[in-house]
Amino acid sequence: MTNTPDILKKIIARKEQEIIECKNNISFDKMMKEAYDNRETRDFYQALKDKVDLKQNAIIAEIKKASPSKGVLRENFNPVEIAKSYEASGAACLSVLTDKDFFQGDNQYLIDVRKAVSLPVLRKEFIIDPYQVLEARVMGADCILLIAA
Repeated sequence: MTNTPDILKKIIARKEQEIIECKNNISFDKMMKEAYDNRETRDFYQALKDKVDLKQNAIIAEIKKASPSKGVLRENFNPVEIAKSYEASGAACLSVLTDKDFFQGDNQYLIDVRKAVSLPVLRKEFIIDPYQVLEARVMGADCILLIAA
């Protein structure tokens, strides 16, 4: 990670610590069982394809409270209301940022949004460990964002 920007180094270091804490609370094996027990998914790809087939914009609408570079983006942040608004406006899918320390996200935002709307939901997170993939499934994510570097 010699050419990695400082903020990304900080985020990854925090994620490594976060994962250790999570694994101490719920073991990998238990998380795996919960992920497999939680099989109901919404088809992310099909939701996008349906919009394209109808010659409509296939929008993945993002729910994000803050960013390290811009700070708080929305003071009166209500992820469920935002999700409902995006759904009513024709979004195909939703992306929910769950990183707490750098984006003021929360896993509970994804859980609440998933319950409130019928759209497929993507967990936008810094995924560096297979445990987080299982965790995403357990909280109800239909999709995750992976960026390889």
